[in-house]
Formats: sequence, structure tokens, C-alpha cells
Amino acid sequence: MGALHEGHVSLVAQAAALSQEVVVSIFVNPRQFNNADDLFKYPRQLVQDLKILENSGATSVFIPNSDQIYASEAQIQLDLGNLNGVFEGEFRPGHFQGVADVVHSFFSIVKPNHVFFGLKDLQQCMVIEKLIATHFPSIIQHNCPTLRETSGLAKSSRNQRLSKQGLVQAAAIYRELTRIANSGPEIDSEIQHSIRMLLADAIETEYLALLNLPSFEQSTQRNPHARQALVFAGYLEGVRLIDNLLLPLAE
Repeated sequence: MGALHEGHVSLVAQAAALSQEVVVSIFVNPRQFNNADDLFKYPRQLVQDLKILENSGATSVFIPNSDQIYASEAQIQLDLGNLNGVFEGEFRPGHFQGVADVVHSFFSIVKPNHVFFGLKDLQQCMVIEKLIATHFPSIIQHNCPTLRETSGLAKSSRNQRLSKQGLVQAAAIYRELTRIANSGPEIDSEIQHSIRMLLADAIETEYLALLNLPSFEQSTQRNPHARQALVFAGYLEGVRLIDNLLLPLAE
């Protein structure tokens, strides 16, 4: 959605390593905002974005308007199962329907062979997997690792809205996710401790949980033989931040 940073550029670079033609879309999608104020405040810096993309490996930039993307008012039919009612699906009602609508339109227009998404939006990656399996089975999806600041804070367009102090405080999110990941198998008490620590850094926690993948069912215990992740969402200085940490499997 624009306001590009190194995380976006890393996706472009990975695409360029695989293909001679790389299309980057820039479109602030109104359908995936359930908060009108959040949509209004979302950073828009197209001139700077295009400059960033000049030497990134992108060969085309697709900058549509809403009429091009939403020629039809119809919503895409997609069974998201559990994904639509938990975590981001619960706290941002309608968000994933908006994601499915816009990405379906992108894929229909661009007709890509490969697509690249960042794992910072872990639940969104799972939604896109369902969209591809249902409507675009020939597309190959690549989920790429989250890029972070030296502090550990996940790179995000929303970070621009944080003060210098806020950027320092926000680093506590990754620090606590890492601490939980390195704790014992029983993590409920560790999560509650982390929530208290985040509050001490002025971060209001919306959710912090261990879950199983790809079902997104919440778990109370580490299982080194199953795909699991720690997920977080919360507010700092009025800015909504999300992050996650994929837990390693036993060797």
C-alpha cells in the first residue's frame, strides 16, 4: 500500500532474483480498513516510493485507482474458515474480505506466475494461500521473512507515525516475543508477564498468543514437532502495530 521501506524492497529483490519481469502494485485499499481514521492517516508518498523502486529490480509499477480495481461492487467468495474470526479477523472485521477482493483484482489484471508476501502479516499470508488455492491454483506464493530494525522492531510503514521515544518503546514487542520463545513449554504465565512488560512501555496489547499453523487455533503449550507462532497486536501512541515470531521445529 505504498510508504515503501526496506522490507518491501527485499520482496522486490527476491522476485527479481527469480524473474526478469517484476510488477509492484501501489494502492491504498479502502476495503481493508475497518477504521476510517486509520485509512485517513495511512502514509501516502508516491513520489518517494517511485524513487525507492528505481534501482530495486522492479520493471513495472502498477498504480491503479479504485474504479480500475473495483469495476464491480461484488465481493470475492472465499471460505476463510477459522482465519476470519480470530486475531486480525476478530479485531478488524471485514479486513480479510477487503484483502481478498483487492488481491483477486491484482492477480486477475497482472496475471503473475509468482507472488511475494512478507511474513510480518502472517495471517494475511494464510488468507492469500486460500485465495490462490481457490481461484488461482497456477500461481506460486513465496512467503518471505520479516525485515527488522537493529532494535528488533519489525519494519512497517506505520512506524513513520511513531515518535523517537515510541520507536524505542516499540522494540519491546520483539524482545518479549523472543523471551517467550526461549522460555519453557508452559507459556501462559510468560505471556501474562510479557503483557505487563509491554504495558510498562506504554504498549496496549490487543492480543498476544501462541497458535498452531495453519489453523490459527490458539495453544497453551509449546510443541516442537508442530508449526507454531507467537502473534502480537497492540497500540502505541495511537498507532496499531503487529508482529509475530515463527517457532523452530525440533531437529
